[in-house]
Amino acid sequence: MRAIREYLKHKPCLRGQILDRGELKRVAQACGLSPQEARMELRRLGFILTRNNHGLPVWTIPKADRSEGMASNEMLNRASKRGSLTG
Repeated sequence: MRAIREYLKHKPCLRGQILDRGELKRVAQACGLSPQEARMELRRLGFILTRNNHGLPVWTIPKADRSEGMASNEMLNRASKRGSLTG
């Protein structure tokens, strides 16, 4: 069984975020885990499950890119001003 942390070190395209369905399934298979076990491991590593701009579930590291976090806060503030905070 290969650790997810080691796998992600060698995959620069997956370091910041991992889509919850297809990409997570590939990561889990490469590490010898089930998708649910991979989700638990990502949670343990500090990833959080959010939604991207298209509404797809994606695992991200909150401190990976602070400017991205600020952009999402701006979008949240705009949505709350309009009165629509639906996911």
